[in-house]
Amino acid sequence: MARKKAQGASVNLDSFLDIMTCLVGVLVLIIILTGIDASQIKVLIPTPMERSTTKRPVFIEARNNELHRLPLDELQTIANDTLRSISQESRGQIDIMLQKISEANVGNDAYRLDLSFALVGMFAVRAVEGVPGYPLTNWEQETSSDWFGSILAALDVETDMVTFLVRDDSFDIFKRARHLAWQLGVDVSYELLAVNEPIKFGLQGSRSLPQ
Repeated sequence: MARKKAQGASVNLDSFLDIMTCLVGVLVLIIILTGIDASQIKVLIPTPMERSTTKRPVFIEARNNELHRLPLDELQTIANDTLRSISQESRGQIDIMLQKISEANVGNDAYRLDLSFALVGMFAVRAVEGVPGYPLTNWEQETSSDWFGSILAALDVETDMVTFLVRDDSFDIFKRARHLAWQLGVDVSYELLAVNEPIKFGLQGSRSLPQ
């Protein structure tokens, strides 16, 4: 009579299968939660910060949740006149020119100029502390006789546009102001800036991206 082959010890896979089942359940739960979160994400399509256009930008700074008009033409004139005067006084002596540029304190009542970027073809603008802006509180009732409404009313939609320089503490007021501009068919662009970041322009008035 043939002898039966000895059978090896049986392996109990119940615990392993339980672990695998739990892992699959956790993965399924993660996938479901990820899908729910993704369905609730709002896709924001921002206004282009920089784009090719021939329209004249009117600069409005949004800071401290208030609006301030930045008079670029005036500040550009002050910057160019100051640099021209420094150049004449320095008579080609670079060390004297650099010293005078670093010591220059020019601007208007609302903005001061930092000319230390002049050697790379730019100047920076910094707001004067304590200068009040326009809160745009009742923005739905804004009319052409109000501060911001009068700026919009004076624009030619064919040749002008509004460029907002938005501090990261003032996005709410920017959205309200942008809505009013859009209602009147005014083109809008914007750039986000940190609270203490200077605003840089080219010496010819072109807007420079933050460095």
